This record gives sequence, C-alpha cells and structure tokens, in this order.
Amino acid sequence: MTAPRFRLGWRVLIWPALWLVPLALPLPATTFGLLAQAAAAFVLLLSLGLLWGRVGLLSFGQALYSGLGAYAAAHAMNAVARHHLPLPFALVPLLAGGFAAAAAMLFGPISVRRGGIAFAMITLGIGVLVAQLAPMLQGFFGGEGGIATDRTAGPVWLGLDLLSQRQVYGVSAAYALLAIGCLRWIDSTRLGLLARAVRDNPLRVAAGGYAPRGVRLRMVLLAAALAGIAGGLQTLHFEQVSASGLGLQQSGNALLFSLAGGAGSAWGALLGAGLMVGSEAALAQWSRAWLLYVGLGFLAIVIRAPQGLAGVGSDLSRRLRDRGDPDLIWGLVAALLCAVAALIGGSSLVELVYARRQQLLAGPSLKLYGVAVASASPAVWAGAALLALTGASLLAAIWQRLRRQLGDVDGDAA
Repeated sequence: MTAPRFRLGWRVLIWPALWLVPLALPLPATTFGLLAQAAAAFVLLLSLGLLWGRVGLLSFGQALYSGLGAYAAAHAMNAVARHHLPLPFALVPLLAGGFAAAAAMLFGPISVRRGGIAFAMITLGIGVLVAQLAPMLQGFFGGEGGIATDRTAGPVWLGLDLLSQRQVYGVSAAYALLAIGCLRWIDSTRLGLLARAVRDNPLRVAAGGYAPRGVRLRMVLLAAALAGIAGGLQTLHFEQVSASGLGLQQSGNALLFSLAGGAGSAWGALLGAGLMVGSEAALAQWSRAWLLYVGLGFLAIVIRAPQGLAGVGSDLSRRLRDRGDPDLIWGLVAALLCAVAALIGGSSLVELVYARRQQLLAGPSLKLYGVAVASASPAVWAGAALLALTGASLLAAIWQRLRRQLGDVDGDAA
C-alpha cells in the first residue's frame, strides 16, 4: 500500500490568508474575541471530521477530550504563574493536546472495540460518566466554580504577553493552521489510507493483515489531541474552565455543527465553527428562541443537504463550472433573496408567538430587525405570514427550475 505524497499546492495559501488577514485589520477587541472562539471551535470540529470523514467513527463524547485539555491548560497556567516556570502560555495548548491524547490512551481501547453505532454509544457513555464524576473530584475539576486562571501571568515569549484579544486570536489562528497542516499530512500517510479503508470495508482490511481496531485507536488519539488543543485555546480565551464543558450538551453542539457544516472537510469545519460561534454569541443575544432556530436549521440541512453546507457549495460550484451559464448565477441570487424573505417572515412569526406566549414583552411593542412593531396588531401578523409564504413559494418555484437546469435527478431519491 503506497501512501500519496504530501504536497503543498497553491490552494493551501488560501488558509494562511484567511486566518492571518484579520490581524492586519483595525478590528475591535470583541471581534477578535469572537474570531478566537471560532478558531478554537474550528480545531474541535476538525477533530470530529478526522474521525467521521476518515475512519467513519461518530463520536458523541469529543467534548470530554476538549474539556480535559482545557483543565490541563488551566492547571498548567496556574502552576507556571505560581512557580515562575519558563513555559510560555502560547505553548500551553500543545500540553493540553498531549494530556487529552493521554486520556484517550485510557478510554480509546474501550471505545474502538466496535465501529458504527456501538462506538457512538460507548463515547456517549464515557463522556456522561466523566461529567458526572467531575463534581466529586474537586482537586482536579475545581467543583461547581471550576478553575480560574490568568493568561497574562506567564512569561513573555516572542513579544506575546497575551494582554490583548488580538494576540489571543493570533495564537489561536496559528493553531488552526497547524491543525489543517496535520490533517493534510495524515491524509498523505499510510495511516490515512488505512483509515479510509477501515471506514469502507474493515473486514477486507483485517483480511489484508491490518487490525482495524489499531487503526481506529490511532485516529482516536490524533482526534483527541486536536480536541485537547481546542480546549487549551478556549482556556486562553475565557481564562475560566468548568465541568459544563465536559457534558453531553457541548459534545452534541460540536457534533451538530460539524455535520451541518460538512464533517470531514476543512471548509465544512470552518462553516460549522462560524455557525456555532454565531449562534451562541450573536443569535442568542438577538432572540430567546435561538435554540429553536438552531434545531430547525439543523433539520433543514439534514433533510435537504445531508452532505453538509460545504458539500452543497462544492457540488454547486462544480456544476456551475461544468455548465458555464450566467443565468444560473442570477437564478441562485434570486433563490437566495427569496430565502432571506422567507426567513425574515418566518422568524418574525416565531418572535411574535414566542413573545406573546411566554409574556416576555415589557410593553405592547416588539423590535423586529430594528423596527418597532405593535405585537398585537393583526396587520403585523398578517404581514409576517404573507412575507414568509411568498418567499417560501417563490423559493420553491425557483429551486425546482434550477434543479432541472443543473440536472439534479437524484434529489427526490435522496
């Protein structure tokens, strides 16, 4: 079995530009904070994509390794500050990744005994078990309050004192690029080939003299290391870690956005990280019903685009290149505008219903997309419903025509 050679083509330069260009822009500290969160989420989703896209393992407990990495980073930072050790805090995420990989050496052999649904359930059980044990092991997990740390208390290294969010984002971006390079390197090795072979046909791999369990275990260790790095980056950003980061909710969120963006590809992880941070930071501030939007959006993606948003974009761009018809682009723009109209109308209805049912309004008016409207006015309700129905109807008609032009013959069968 010959592994493909590791090559750095011109397309790889897109990633450094994508992550490093914001450092040259005069962005506010809050924006750099969101970008740092997105970089940490990106590395975490890459670890999930490494398992699902390469070896076909669906992990419901990846937050276990990111959480343990976050705790290891917090303890290391506090020890450095207390004993004046010469460890730069910019290197702490590497230590967190090593600690998570060591934990995977303990839990991994148990979880890789079987693939498929058995692996998913075992990772779920291990994650829930550790999350339940965390309050009892206060020496490491810090009890309900967790562990606080100070990222500015470490030694200055290469001019990095981590006083600003810009520097924190710069460190996070460097680790995001390192994670992308690791995935490309893994894909070029024999392990990457064996992992894909185990995903497709483990019995044939076993017949060829390779142990599928061993291949799975090595991929789990690598994925745990990436998840631990993500946890270390989160500790650098938040300067606080608690047991809530170990639980099922965090694992479920990561898995949900990984599949929505497109598990297995770096672009899918980037889209998933953007959706993850955007929903938790922006959407949660805009609406109390944000979890409803996340759930509905995930259902729509699973039903209409099971390959994820990155897969849809890749397939659509390929078909547009093959046909070279500019009218298709205008059709897609029209479909996008109709989708935006339907989204505005539908979300306005949700906000009206949610506010009236939960009695969350302080007065008779409600602000929708920056416009104050009378929540009890029939005209407002009728206008929102009309906008939603019109946008959805036009979107359905335009999309049916676009599918015929694009030659999508398997959409119904899927």
